[in-house]
Amino acid sequence: MLVVWIAAVLFGSFVLAPPPVGAAAEELGKKVFNQKCVACHAPDGSGNAKMAQTLKVTIPPLAAIAAKTDAELIKIITDGKKPMPSFKNLSTEELEAVAHYAKALGIAQTGGKK
Repeated sequence: MLVVWIAAVLFGSFVLAPPPVGAAAEELGKKVFNQKCVACHAPDGSGNAKMAQTLKVTIPPLAAIAAKTDAELIKIITDGKKPMPSFKNLSTEELEAVAHYAKALGIAQTGGKK
């Protein structure tokens, strides 16, 4: 009886736990960020001052997005936000991964605060 109870608890914890963002998703997010975002947002998400000057725009640090939900970030990445272009050509998996990666950079800039 104890074995059945332990099995039920373990199975339930796996079923109810949210899916983790694995190393593969993190690597995909970093890859997409480096391909599509780093030129303007810089590797650490602080904003590329030279690019901002060249484009005559303000590129805020990603700390500004730390409190946004993943859904909000995916919408911004998908639709664009002037002067940022849209990235509708990214797959759902790529959008989710890069949103999560960019948010992590933003949170890191705030010292871990959302």
